[in-house]
Amino acid sequence: MAANRYRADYYLFRHFLMGMGSFRDRKVGSHEAMKLIFGINQPFKIRLEKQWLTARAALLSCKCPHFINGEGDWQIVLWIDPGTSLWNVLRERSLRDRPWALHDVKFSPVVEVVQTVGDTPDPQGALRIAETLIRVYSGARAVPATWDLGIKKAVGIIDNDPGLIDARSLARNLGMSFEDLNADFRRVLGSGLENYLHRRKWILYITHRQNGSDRNEALKLSGLPGWEGLKNRFEGQYGLDLEVLESSLPFVRVYEGPGDQPVLYL
Repeated sequence: MAANRYRADYYLFRHFLMGMGSFRDRKVGSHEAMKLIFGINQPFKIRLEKQWLTARAALLSCKCPHFINGEGDWQIVLWIDPGTSLWNVLRERSLRDRPWALHDVKFSPVVEVVQTVGDTPDPQGALRIAETLIRVYSGARAVPATWDLGIKKAVGIIDNDPGLIDARSLARNLGMSFEDLNADFRRVLGSGLENYLHRRKWILYITHRQNGSDRNEALKLSGLPGWEGLKNRFEGQYGLDLEVLESSLPFVRVYEGPGDQPVLYL
């Protein structure tokens, strides 16, 4: 294990952001994404409803005020994008209108833990860990999305160069209304069109930064608004300062492997 073992790795998947490291919030968080936290080797401390609790795993709804102190050990954190199929599954099956749920398990559901800080990246391994946690704590399973030709074409256009695309122009070019295309995206991918497009732009931004582009050039090439707008949206969604990822670019993995297809969680 590298000496800087507590520096977090971040993995970007289609419907969630995953972090592995020793997490400690700067302030009480109350963000838009749902959050699943798992202590790899031991429980962690979390402040909920003005009291400190200890748990091996926690599932937090969006806008649930909390403060995590995982200092001294590794945690896996999944930030689940709001409005996605996975977000809905966790909300309906696991939380059931509760703001949070804690789990005290004796053994880890994760057979092998990918600790990639300073080592060879293993995003496929990270995805296996994430989906194991999803199955254990929600009973959900990932299945391939039901494709149709229109959505397949739209996704191809977006993924080819998301920096040149805006949602309403894309709908017009495909001969559809924005409302119909957005509804089809939700049915097929489990995510709204604008959310999917913004995520692809954000991932493109990260890729340009990792390839050496400066911040302003990367924003322009990715079709994103100014830095402050992107930073504010990121912090509002995940409760993280985007500077954290900016300063950890060698430890950010974008998963674009053979299994990185839109999925629905059932």
